[in-house]
Amino acid sequence: MGPLRVRALVVGGGITGLVAAYALARSGVAVTLVEAESRLGGKIATEQVDGFLVERGPDAFLTARPSALALAHELGLSGEVTAPTEPQGVFLWYRDRLVPIPEGSGFGIPARVLPFATSGLFSPREKLRAALDIVLPARAVVGDESIGAFLRRRFGDAVVDRLAGPLISSVYGASADELSLDALMPRLREAQLRHRSLILAGRAAGRAHGAPSVPLLVTLSRGMGSLVDALAARLAGTDVRLGARVARVERGRGRYLARLEGGVSVEADVIVLASPAPAAARALASLSPAASAALASIVYRGTAAISLGYAESQLPEPLAGHGFIVPDETLAIAACTWSSAKWPGRAPAGAVLVRATVRDERLIARGDDALVDAAHAVLARAMRIVGRPVLARVVRWAAAMPRYTVGHLERIAAAEAALASAPGIVLAGAAYRGSGVPDCIAQGEAAAARVLAVEGVAA
Repeated sequence: MGPLRVRALVVGGGITGLVAAYALARSGVAVTLVEAESRLGGKIATEQVDGFLVERGPDAFLTARPSALALAHELGLSGEVTAPTEPQGVFLWYRDRLVPIPEGSGFGIPARVLPFATSGLFSPREKLRAALDIVLPARAVVGDESIGAFLRRRFGDAVVDRLAGPLISSVYGASADELSLDALMPRLREAQLRHRSLILAGRAAGRAHGAPSVPLLVTLSRGMGSLVDALAARLAGTDVRLGARVARVERGRGRYLARLEGGVSVEADVIVLASPAPAAARALASLSPAASAALASIVYRGTAAISLGYAESQLPEPLAGHGFIVPDETLAIAACTWSSAKWPGRAPAGAVLVRATVRDERLIARGDDALVDAAHAVLARAMRIVGRPVLARVVRWAAAMPRYTVGHLERIAAAEAALASAPGIVLAGAAYRGSGVPDCIAQGEAAAARVLAVEGVAA
């Protein structure tokens, strides 16, 4: 069987690849989308069972980066956009109890003085050290550095170890002391240089922007899976192939030849590689060894999500807040989201739903029962839950989270520079310029725009 000739090939059916394929198909480009798994959506998936709505991956998206909200509106999902419930407080596991995180501590930066000054998380000496940020001179560092190193200079070790570090780790799945400042939080460097102090910068931003016109974080009433379903419906006339894994990309009789496992080949003028970086590295090994090596150097980490349902009567009091974070892996879980307290419609009447995150690779490798037992033991201790859960769902994401370690942007630049000799190969996805849902959507749109800029593709 000869290769199928298409204009554009999108590799990867996660949210980035779906958006890229949708944007290209909408512009009249002939597209083939191949996905190695048996379903579309990647880590975005929603399960409904026994009246519970369980998110297997991301449970929300930020509105400060407008791409996700704009896409939801475009796909006719405006009526499903849902704001989080009140109160929105988050707690920290500290000295064997849950302590409220001070209000206004975005990523652990104490932008509001009074809540931080009255917090029980820090001693008077540690609070004074953090306050030195107001008088310390701005310091320009040449080259990338870790977020942890940057924040330690400004606020001291206690704020990073006890507050900023756990909050940052809960979002990015790695220690703040290894994560890249330039890749993830370049605005902190800019704010320090402009205002001299991060505390003063935070207060200035609050005065400038005031109360947000829309919530900073929203979800969809039927779950994040409805975003995938809507995109898939728009691709009804597109060649979509599930269970199709790209083994390698070569030069072909047209422009590129993607050889799939099983012997089928797809010939395309342009290829959007929206698969995880390790898969992209394998696909490019013969076409561009340098790009492949750069992509292979991106480190990934596994994670597991354990969703547990309980009767309200099993808790001593109603949940008030959105969950808690565990610093330094002092417990078996890294964080817990109180899903039914955070979002409406997540649990049936008289029940609650929570989701624990585990990042300990040794624990993740154990069976589902071990993960459920470990998560339940922590929740019973922290939340004083009595009895076993009435619902348990476990999902593992092996090597799922790209870790933007120091030098990340240099690795991406090296990969893209190596691909300069292979015009028409576009990289996009969670491993590159943001792993959140809005970041991935924006990268899918940008990849489609680059494809459309290739002469003759849309002809």
